[in-house]
Amino acid sequence: MHQTVFISYRRDDTGDSAGRVFDRLKYILPRENIFFDVDTIAGGEDFGKKIEDAIGKSDAVLIFIGDRWAESLPETGQVRLLETTDYVRAEVRAALARPILVLPILVAGASMPKPDRLPEDIRSVAKLNALPLRHNSFDYDTKIILERILGSAPGEWPWEHKKPRWTDALYIIGGALACLVLLTFLVAFSDRVVGSPLEASIGTPLTDLILVVTPILGGLIGWIYTRRQSQPR
Repeated sequence: MHQTVFISYRRDDTGDSAGRVFDRLKYILPRENIFFDVDTIAGGEDFGKKIEDAIGKSDAVLIFIGDRWAESLPETGQVRLLETTDYVRAEVRAALARPILVLPILVAGASMPKPDRLPEDIRSVAKLNALPLRHNSFDYDTKIILERILGSAPGEWPWEHKKPRWTDALYIIGGALACLVLLTFLVAFSDRVVGSPLEASIGTPLTDLILVVTPILGGLIGWIYTRRQSQPR
């Protein structure tokens, strides 16, 4: 199993697809073991050094290739991959220089560029076996990609595990009851310590409002908790 994964992509080409695969990977690996630049490069950091360091620690590199991966820049007409400062070229070059899994991902029907269209230092990427990632079969294609990374398929993918709907209801009801218990404690405190009913202290309208809002607030807290529990790590 490859424990650390680097994701290489162009934001204006395959950003959405790379992000969705990143979300699936977070179910399987700790976030700190997945390098996805939007999430892991802090402001002020040296971008190039961060890339080299991350790939140097990675067991696998996913290279997302779309129709615009090797396109020309509109400003200069120069193919981006031919620019020495192109960050994707730097990522691919660093990945190919290491004895690790380098897996090209062809997004939405894209084709691997011809070797003669690529600079010499990354030309060998065209010889690697690529896997497709199609919009109409995203779940299936993602499973194949992750199986290649993991070395095997689990009995059940984590994101496919669905909690029974009644468990969400229990959290919501539990939150409402917990807030009602807290309210009961406050009422008892007012009666015994302050020496007057809560209604006498804050007025009938506000008391009625608290009685209505408290269980609703508790139920909302329970619902938010269920949503957070269903998110990737």
